[in-house]
Amino acid sequence: MHDEMRARLIGHYAQLGALTARECSGQCARPRSCCEEKYCAFAIDFAKTRWQVELQPTWHPALPLMGDDGCTAAPHLRPICTAHTCEICEHGEKRGDAAWTARYYEIMNAIAEIEAIAFAGETGR
Repeated sequence: MHDEMRARLIGHYAQLGALTARECSGQCARPRSCCEEKYCAFAIDFAKTRWQVELQPTWHPALPLMGDDGCTAAPHLRPICTAHTCEICEHGEKRGDAAWTARYYEIMNAIAEIEAIAFAGETGR
């Protein structure tokens, strides 16, 4: 993947992470309650195989990538977590906020377009 495409992809994930982090920390009854060790393990593997980045575990006993202020991995290194919100998973939208939902899908589509080109031909990841 060339540098411009890489930068655009990382930027889109950063935007998505900012959008969804507010949902998790402000809308969920228990912030980060959807975090599980298996998602940390996926992110660690994904970062290494897709981005050649070695993520280092934190002090957290149950969630290897959880720090004092949330996940320590950059949004593009943990795509499942970055894209997750309970509202999207349960309803396919943020109920009562069409503008937020439209922005979410706009970013997700931009990510999908870049990844389709950047990672075409890769299998098993």
